Amino acid sequence: MGVLQRFERRLEGMIEGTFARAFKSKLEPVEIASAVQREMDERAAIVAQGRTLVPNDFIVELSAGDSEQMDAMADSIGQELAKLARDYATEQGYSFVGPVRVHFSSDAELQTGRFRIRSGVVRGSTVESGEIRQPVGEPPRGSAPSPGRPRLLISPGGATQEGSAASQGMQQSYELNTPVTLLGRGTDCDLRLVDNGVSRHHAEIRIEDDDAVLVDLGSTNGTFVNGQQVRRAGLVDGTRISLGRTTMTFRRD
Repeated sequence: MGVLQRFERRLEGMIEGTFARAFKSKLEPVEIASAVQREMDERAAIVAQGRTLVPNDFIVELSAGDSEQMDAMADSIGQELAKLARDYATEQGYSFVGPVRVHFSSDAELQTGRFRIRSGVVRGSTVESGEIRQPVGEPPRGSAPSPGRPRLLISPGGATQEGSAASQGMQQSYELNTPVTLLGRGTDCDLRLVDNGVSRHHAEIRIEDDDAVLVDLGSTNGTFVNGQQVRRAGLVDGTRISLGRTTMTFRRD
């Protein structure tokens, strides 16, 4: 089964029928998915021997009517399109420099059923030796976290104990401001962990309503919560997460 077929099957399980029925327009999900693939093909650039770089940030512009009807499903459909882009990159041997994200916006000049795609190369955040490295030009993420917002505190050197130097201000904060945060060694992860004990796509943190859930993605070395290996676990304030040699604490004040 090809990338597009897998995308359509996942989408059918998420919404009733196709875009044509959901939005009462001529817009079809496979058209947007195909356009994302074409954008990657057309903007592919060979940056080194054996490495072809493609865009990882996509904006899908819709008509005002389609955008309004899309609003309730935009996050879920954007996640499915991002997964499609990652699958297609794997199939074609493409590389990203940051997390794959698909956003939707409205353009009053577009007619119902029509759309445009714009794309760019946006670097992501990396954790190495307990330090979060932000893309050049981006303000420090989480330096003043919003009260109640879920976030990860990255422990330098793997320190996890309360009262340690790490817990006294040396930890760095990464806010979880998307519905799904992909953790792993791959350059397409939302938070890339430079750690040989971490799989390319190791785990996801999903924000589901008021709950946060950690899901292992079939990692080689496992995902641990408070010292216990898990496949899926709910997260509460103070939960310790270990992936390879990287330790972090989930916080939600």
